[in-house]
Amino acid sequence: MSDKRKRRGFFDKFPDDEDFRDIEDIIEHMMEKFGLDLDDISKQPFVYGFSVSKRPGEEPEIREFGNMPDYEEDLSPENRHQVRIEQTQPLIDIFEIDDMVHVVAELPGVEKSDIEVNASESSMELKASSGDIEYFEHVEFPVTVDPDTAQANYRNGVLEVILTAKDFGKKRLIQID
Repeated sequence: MSDKRKRRGFFDKFPDDEDFRDIEDIIEHMMEKFGLDLDDISKQPFVYGFSVSKRPGEEPEIREFGNMPDYEEDLSPENRHQVRIEQTQPLIDIFEIDDMVHVVAELPGVEKSDIEVNASESSMELKASSGDIEYFEHVEFPVTVDPDTAQANYRNGVLEVILTAKDFGKKRLIQID
């Protein structure tokens, strides 16, 4: 038996498997490279994700969301220890149902009074802040909407905005000269 003392880590809860040790080493290496400490990370959750939308005849649209900074720019060696997360992009889904556009945004940790929504015919801007939490997102609608018809409700950290589409699917005869 070796006198070497084993360090205790997250993966000590699992059977003694070298694969778990490798994963733990990779995580520690990444944390060190990004200048982050595991104790600091436990104070605020990090969220990152993306959604891909593909409409017939159009290029795919890839949207990123979350509160992860752009590490290529922000984590140069001289900036490594200065990373601060100022705004979070909320997770947003947009649905077209009949002649309505539904925008659903997850905004945990804020109250209804902390949310500001502004809409135009082509886009919507969402802002919310409460204490250390700050959300911001600019959303382009897939169709033209009537912002005067907007209805919104906020329950359990989820904001739903419903707008009526203008002339959704309406056909018009075009005269040819």
